[in-house]
Amino acid sequence: MFNEERHFEQPIRWAMVGGGRGSQIGYSHRNAAQRDGLFKLVAGAFDLDAERCRDFGVNLGLDPERCYSSYKELFAQEAQREDGIQAVSIATPNSTHYEICKAALEAKLHVVCEKPITFTTEEAEELKTIAAQNNCVIGVMYGYTGFPMVQQAREMVQRGDLGEIRVINMQFAHGFHNEEYEKNDPGLKWRVSLKYRVQLMC
Repeated sequence: MFNEERHFEQPIRWAMVGGGRGSQIGYSHRNAAQRDGLFKLVAGAFDLDAERCRDFGVNLGLDPERCYSSYKELFAQEAQREDGIQAVSIATPNSTHYEICKAALEAKLHVVCEKPITFTTEEAEELKTIAAQNNCVIGVMYGYTGFPMVQQAREMVQRGDLGEIRVINMQFAHGFHNEEYEKNDPGLKWRVSLKYRVQLMC
């Protein structure tokens, strides 16, 4: 459902870490977050390269002074501003999520993180504790949970229609990665190449 009404007098001042030029996930976050006027993108650390970050941010309509070279600089500098950010989206490679989430929560920012939020339950529980201590919201983008088939399966399990669940075998078929990823989109390399993901984690 689309709702064009405005619910906040002032939208949430919001930033993004990662999600720079060519990022499929970054675009998805920006597109969704700014619907209904609930969020306004005012700052970011979109790219590890400071010049690319600034160029991209300016092309999104941001003040070049609020396009930062790192998430640490973003959090520190925005904390000094009266109009500093209140929330941040994290759209970086998986191995960086825990570290950036923790820094954002410690800076008392609300967090929307791409999946997975962490690689371990212990790290996720730690982030949950820090969020509670700082009265912050932390959310993870598990959009597929809203699919009707997933909701139906949940209800069937809760009603006991399927008996005791011992094994779950799931598949997700799609066609947009059916060609060599380098030819489709170089920005997908870290997501779809196992070799590249292992390198990032080491």
